[in-house]
Amino acid sequence: MTAHPEHHRLLVDWSDNNDAGHVVREHLLGGIPWDVEPELLEEIALDDLASFPHSVLTTRIYRMRRDGATAQEVREHFASDLAELSPQRREHIDRLLSDDKYGLRYGCRTAISRIARAADGRWRYLLNPDQAQQYGRPHPWRAAEEQLSSLARQFAEHAAVALELWEPDPEVPIRSAEDLRWVRDLLQHLPVVTADVKEKARLICRDAKRGLAGRREYGRYGLDSDVQQARELLDALERMIAELLPDPGPVRTASLGAPDQVTVRDLAGARDAVLNDYLRRHPGDDALVEKALLSFASRVYHRGVSFTDVLERHSDPQRAVLALTQSLRQRLGGGPNLREAWADAVLSLPATGPELIRALPAWTALKARGPHGQAAHPAVTSVVRTTLGDHSEAWQRFAASPASYSGPTAWLRLGDLVDAAANGTPWPKPPHR
Repeated sequence: MTAHPEHHRLLVDWSDNNDAGHVVREHLLGGIPWDVEPELLEEIALDDLASFPHSVLTTRIYRMRRDGATAQEVREHFASDLAELSPQRREHIDRLLSDDKYGLRYGCRTAISRIARAADGRWRYLLNPDQAQQYGRPHPWRAAEEQLSSLARQFAEHAAVALELWEPDPEVPIRSAEDLRWVRDLLQHLPVVTADVKEKARLICRDAKRGLAGRREYGRYGLDSDVQQARELLDALERMIAELLPDPGPVRTASLGAPDQVTVRDLAGARDAVLNDYLRRHPGDDALVEKALLSFASRVYHRGVSFTDVLERHSDPQRAVLALTQSLRQRLGGGPNLREAWADAVLSLPATGPELIRALPAWTALKARGPHGQAAHPAVTSVVRTTLGDHSEAWQRFAASPASYSGPTAWLRLGDLVDAAANGTPWPKPPHR
């Protein structure tokens, strides 16, 4: 499936009649969705969503049983719904109904468990395409952003039905990232966030606080990444819930939280329409615009909103992009891919003066390609040539500079290095900010 994407349809058709069907579909949907032909990807995703109502029905059946009804009363009450199920699914429900201990406990949480596992597993990349990366680089998707947005919206609508059925478990409060990720994705992609949805999400946050309070971030083998992720998700949810519902129209694109609390990571995961709408609803906020600019370093889609479009929302665009570049280590941080993405965004601006070029990380700037596939960017080579001139010793010193691909010296600025090479002064230390 990975090596021969042209045979995905053949594999799906072949496996639908044998035990490999579930494995094939699961891998295409959750393992390599970026390589799947758009029509087939949508078909598999919608088939998966079509099974979600069964989980909702199962939950309602078992809660009626838990609340005192006999198995026969439950079957009579849901007779019309059960009649529409396949023989295999009716048999599954009968088997669970006969188990008063494990079956009831499992059945009462079926809808929530299924939606949570899907968001944490096979739907994770469809809901968060920016997380589909290899060696720090985003995977190019065959499916269009609009198609992914549509699938994410439909998932969120099914998740909202499951959200109505959420109830706290006094014995087992929320303690894992899986229990929170689906709620974050729901709020992110649901077209209309109602007061009822917001209230349920608030109750889930309250329950998660109780559950996470007893978990340690460090265990026997070091940092517990699940605890860390769960707490990050809880923080994100609380910010999203805190944002007041906007008034401009009946439909909202998504909820990101208050501008002073939203993070670069939150904005990086927002789709173009979400980011554009969010910036429109918070005009004149230069700090928010700067975070949105930094988010371009790790975003996947930029078709609808360009770096220049966002920069123009700032009250002082030239000062802003220069200040961000000069303090890139403090404001952005991260690995080589983030520096490269920032340099590409800066070098794509209509006008980039020498001062801005000099502020870029040296290694990254020197490796940046120019327009039309040029081996080096002309704005970068112009700065270097202007500073070093015809002095061969300066060029030799510059060739031996400590700039590197990664590590602290990867943050050395181009201007500082060319000045040191030209003047014969000691190499600068990497910037702390």
